[in-house]
Amino acid sequence: MLYACHPSGPLGDVVDDTARKAIGLGAMLLLVNVILGVTGTVDGLIEGAVQDSIEGSMDELSDFDENWTTTKGERVYFAYSITDEAALSSDDPSQAFDYMGPFIYEVTTQREVLDFDSDAGEITYSEFESFEWCENCTWNGTMNGVDGAHASVSGDTEITQVNILWNTQRMAGLATGIEYGETFAKAGFANEVIRFELMNKAPSIWASQDIAAMISASNKSDVLSGWLSAIGASSPDWANDSSYSSVPNSVLTGAVDPSTGACIALNCEIGPLVFAGMGAPSASVTPLRASLYGYAGTGMMATIDAAVYAGAATAFSENGGGVSFENITDWGERLKEVTRSAGCGDGTGYCPKTVDVLQINPEALEYTLFGTNEETGLAAGILATSDFEGIPLHGTALFLLGASANAGAAVIEYGIGFQEFLDLVDYVGRVMAQGHLSFLIGETRDIPNIIFGGSGFINADLWWETSFGGTEPIAGGYLTIGINRGEYEGTVEIPPEKAREILYDSEYALTGDFARVFMYGEFAGVSLPIGPDGAQEGGVESEWNDAYVAGLYGISEIEAAALRSWVKDFMFEQVVGALLTFQYGSTAYTTQSVSNWLYGWSDPVLEGLFGYESSWSSLETNETYYGSDGLGTGDYSVYVMSTKGATIGNALREGYINSNGDGLCDFERAAWDATDSSYKIDAGGNWEKGVVCEENETYALTTSMPWRSDYSESFTYGLLSDHVGNALTETSGTIGGKSSPLVNDPSSSFRLNVVGYAIGESTVVGDDTYKDIPMVEHRIVLEPEHH
Repeated sequence: MLYACHPSGPLGDVVDDTARKAIGLGAMLLLVNVILGVTGTVDGLIEGAVQDSIEGSMDELSDFDENWTTTKGERVYFAYSITDEAALSSDDPSQAFDYMGPFIYEVTTQREVLDFDSDAGEITYSEFESFEWCENCTWNGTMNGVDGAHASVSGDTEITQVNILWNTQRMAGLATGIEYGETFAKAGFANEVIRFELMNKAPSIWASQDIAAMISASNKSDVLSGWLSAIGASSPDWANDSSYSSVPNSVLTGAVDPSTGACIALNCEIGPLVFAGMGAPSASVTPLRASLYGYAGTGMMATIDAAVYAGAATAFSENGGGVSFENITDWGERLKEVTRSAGCGDGTGYCPKTVDVLQINPEALEYTLFGTNEETGLAAGILATSDFEGIPLHGTALFLLGASANAGAAVIEYGIGFQEFLDLVDYVGRVMAQGHLSFLIGETRDIPNIIFGGSGFINADLWWETSFGGTEPIAGGYLTIGINRGEYEGTVEIPPEKAREILYDSEYALTGDFARVFMYGEFAGVSLPIGPDGAQEGGVESEWNDAYVAGLYGISEIEAAALRSWVKDFMFEQVVGALLTFQYGSTAYTTQSVSNWLYGWSDPVLEGLFGYESSWSSLETNETYYGSDGLGTGDYSVYVMSTKGATIGNALREGYINSNGDGLCDFERAAWDATDSSYKIDAGGNWEKGVVCEENETYALTTSMPWRSDYSESFTYGLLSDHVGNALTETSGTIGGKSSPLVNDPSSSFRLNVVGYAIGESTVVGDDTYKDIPMVEHRIVLEPEHH
């Protein structure tokens, strides 16, 4: 936490409300402890004379001279820097911090009079501030138990605190995080498929080629007869016995998977794999296999099954089938084969170019398959897997992400030819192609599920939608990234079509804007206020519980409970943050100088998403962002102040001026509505959105703090004040400008606009003396939980 502290002083010092700002970092919101003194005697003037003097000083425009348009002062800050993150969750979290300061800055306030209406008693002026660390300044007070004068601590001092953008970015990134979670899940599917094809499909292709050569050298009947003879069995009369006449053709060249039409005959690429993969002949296996291959119901069904199994299994084994993963040595040849033929002979009609391993040196091949990136420590090879903050990261995903981000750099990293690299991207990308993302090459590859013991085609999309809410269809069990996790493992059975609805297709899809609404419900415990047309101010709030979520998606309450845990405890708490760290280097805590914290820093997530100029944030509003080489912080503030009567010196309205001439009413552009945040008030007093501002046009003038205006309340469905806690929003009547209403009655409570952050109401402490001047002390304390 950082906060500002200012000593009490004569009225002229007190009324500069820009000198009373407290800054809250992260979960510790802004704390203010400002002591104000009001005097009946200032510089030898009696109270009535002070009133006359103040009124007289606001009669004419000329009264607002350079002493008013340019003012200078000091602002003092103190900070709590986190030194032990583990202690934050201990019984004594105070041990997690070091109290640091004072950090003293010289503040120059520049004002420009925009309009002076003597009849109405109003002055309109713009204002901005510039801050500079004061090397020779001192602060008198108690610091870490030591009383006296304390020298200004350097603004370059580094402070570690909560990254105040972290939760907002996790909330905003939830939908994208779920999409990336899908990507990383599918990367596991791709890893499994590619591993399976290298271990089993390549030998099956070679075995099918050997069997095709045998058929070509003789005939189909002779091939089957030879296999029968090898097990000591006689052959039937293939030509004249109608029961057996179609068997040679079906087994060797004609058999197809009835669920897909894919060729599973022994001269086809996956034929030996399917036949041998069903296992040794048995009472359960033989009838099923005989039905697929055309010899069911024959008197020799068991004999033919045993003979063909022996022949197919032998061919498969002789070509490397069944070799354990650790004992495979011909990876290059296998990779070339599966990339050359993927789909060509299995009925899918997909044949990519070959990854010619002759162009890949052994070191590059090793890295491409099994490598780990030395810089990141994460899996890079397409068969490699690494753990990242409890999330399995497969090299297939990182390989494709690297290719998408910078193909040239990826080619250098993997050390293979550019064409070979593109061909490998084509192969891997089609296995795990994203139905809901667009950065990969080609369409999703359909794979005959019969090679995994199933039916129909399976692809990455169907696999993910099946695995999300049910059993993983290839290896069995449950995904670590699915909703059958933790205490909910085995309790959920959501079919693929319902998973598709939850994730993508319904109005409550979690890969759309509703992801943020979902998290609002999780944190608030209630839904947004809902009316006939959706969320709206004054709508009905419902308790956000299992029953409510179950009703949204048409699932059971136990499934809703599992889904809620998956969204909040897994995706929000674990995955999205890990992705922000992985992709942008952002973390939950930030270490930077005090000057950066206060006056500007470039956030890596915002820079990655929106570019350098849109990446800057600050806690104070300096004229330019600190360290940005002059990048402006946006339009200047505009204030309207009373210059006569009972309200003299009081703020009346505040807003902004298009000082940078960019044509936008953009004082908070992209801060809360990245699509359309330009707005102002029309002639009828109504808010207009998506409007253009002329250069130096004032806009959004309101009697309330702009961020707590009627428009902001409406935009947040009337929830802003409820969640902020402090219902004081009106700046009209607060202290501001050259004077204060306190000269009329110094013993009455007043309201203070704390630099547009909050409105505080004073408590009268009592009579006091400052520098031998009688005063009335007022105290304003803003509690963090109310802001």
